[in-house]
Amino acid sequence: MKNFNSKLYLAAVALLLTVVSPAYAQYGEGEAAAPSSSSGSTGSTEFSSYVDVLFNYEKSETEPRSRTTQSSGGILGGLGGSTTTTVDDPIGTAKGMSVVAGFRRKGWYGFEFGGSYTKGGDVAKQSLIFNTLIYPFENNFYLKLASGVTRYVEYPIERTNDPIPDGDDDFITLNYGAGLGYVIPFDIGDTSLGIRLEAVYLAGDRFLERESDFEEDIRAPGILKDIQINIGLRFPL
Repeated sequence: MKNFNSKLYLAAVALLLTVVSPAYAQYGEGEAAAPSSSSGSTGSTEFSSYVDVLFNYEKSETEPRSRTTQSSGGILGGLGGSTTTTVDDPIGTAKGMSVVAGFRRKGWYGFEFGGSYTKGGDVAKQSLIFNTLIYPFENNFYLKLASGVTRYVEYPIERTNDPIPDGDDDFITLNYGAGLGYVIPFDIGDTSLGIRLEAVYLAGDRFLERESDFEEDIRAPGILKDIQINIGLRFPL
């Protein structure tokens, strides 16, 4: 009876291997396109990594600011009044470059980090980037959840006339936003590349500056807003 059970067990194992092996081989063929230098069931074949070099075009959507000035009564010493003028956005549009390194898990999500430099007018923006990418259809279309920090350099600001004069100032924003993008793959010989296209709405909040500045707050906008159009090349690793 014991020998019979052993033979039955071996037959069941053989049958199981016969059924599973073709399915596993078929799955393995799908994975063969992504070579891996590591072994194991949780190896690098589950992920694809890349470096993207992007050209950035930014259109400022920051709300216009207004400035109110008080006037004395003039020579006749009459009652003074106030005048309100609109302050033009010192950036308007900005152009620059960004470089991000990232990875995508096979399926629906990925992460990337990097940096960018753009300039509009006399204002430079130096940014650190961290993005979460969600692929809802598990193809090359993605939803981008953007975050990071930006340092604004030589942003023209206005303070009260006294005691702090007007001038240029640097400050930092914490950024958040969202957008849509797509990667178009193509090959040059045996080299696989991609063209990345995306549009992102990004907001930069200056609340850390406001909270930590013991002087009267500068009259830079509290939240700076941009629409970004990014296009560039993807280099798979």
